[in-house]
Amino acid sequence: MTAGFDSMLNGCRLLPVLTVPSEAMAGPLADALAVGGARCAEVTFRTPDAERVLKEMAAHGGLVVGAGTVLTSEQAERAVAAGARFVVSPGFDEEVVAKCRELE
Repeated sequence: MTAGFDSMLNGCRLLPVLTVPSEAMAGPLADALAVGGARCAEVTFRTPDAERVLKEMAAHGGLVVGAGTVLTSEQAERAVAAGARFVVSPGFDEEVVAKCRELE
């Protein structure tokens, strides 16, 4: 798994952590990040539109997009279904880890 994660983020020198308040901002933000040279981004799951934002940004194609602030296994499952290539949790939770391993 580590080799896959390493290769997925290869060349990412900066990982923007984004709390995007609305889906309408996702496409233009993904475009701006890609034009600016970003190759990856983390969308936090702290807003009501986070899942839709993640889906929109993951569809961009020029970015590797992951989900952050994932607190539950159900959020991890939704994030991956929306296109997250990686999941970040602010703490260790066995259920979240188990779900992520199941989804890899």
